[in-house]
Amino acid sequence: MKATLLFSLAAFAVGSAAFSYQDGFFDQDLTADATAAIAEAITPLVSDPLVAGTPWTRPEGPLRVALQAGHWKAAEAPDEQAGLRGNGTRGGGKAEWEVNFEIAEKTAAIMREQGFVVDILPTTIPPDYWSDVFVAIHADGHPSTSVSGYRVAAPRRDATGRAAEFARILEERYGEATGIRLYPELTRRMQGYYAFNYRRYQHALHPMTVGVIIETGFLTNPGDRRIIVDAQERSAKGIAEAVTLFLKTMPLEPRVIPPPYPERQARRPNRNGT
Repeated sequence: MKATLLFSLAAFAVGSAAFSYQDGFFDQDLTADATAAIAEAITPLVSDPLVAGTPWTRPEGPLRVALQAGHWKAAEAPDEQAGLRGNGTRGGGKAEWEVNFEIAEKTAAIMREQGFVVDILPTTIPPDYWSDVFVAIHADGHPSTSVSGYRVAAPRRDATGRAAEFARILEERYGEATGIRLYPELTRRMQGYYAFNYRRYQHALHPMTVGVIIETGFLTNPGDRRIIVDAQERSAKGIAEAVTLFLKTMPLEPRVIPPPYPERQARRPNRNGT
């Protein structure tokens, strides 16, 4: 299992690392040295098997942050998550995945300058992927252009016991950085986001990853677009500050994997990702 998982992660990295964004297209530029470096970086993350009910110790190494650009490469979602293919909202001439990716890139640049290791992930999560924190970056849409706001959610089931605190910090810092109002309602599909559901999907986060999802604003609202499209550095600043603040208080002591979870059942998430 360990070898299979490592192969899957390495194959994912080869397929999605080292892209440059220009005029809406991605140009692959991956060298043999880069491939080797990616494989070396990933190996420690999967060196210990996922054994339920046993103590789990964080892998040694620098703090690792995962930023998921929601709906990026959605067409490549695996069969178990085929419902994710081809969805996402639009607004102001922009597709949601473009906005999410651009904010993720700007956030990653800030975090890397501070010494963090940052992965930008597409729709497909490598099986049992682990990082210290994970932020799924999305944008909302609504038939009414007057609807505005951002919102942040932690998983309904959180094995780490830390996601709610991270969500609170992110909610606070993002609002301060952007000036966008807080949207008052969370949805079940946010709290049950597919990346959090390791009990059902192979392509989901390791249960010891502290994960949250943020809807950065409504792409269909002109006011929100002035931030998430035209001033993305403000969105990136809010996310980066929240991650940094949270990781300063992150306990690194051994934790326990949740009790044995049922065999994952094949089920396709709906087009909203649940």
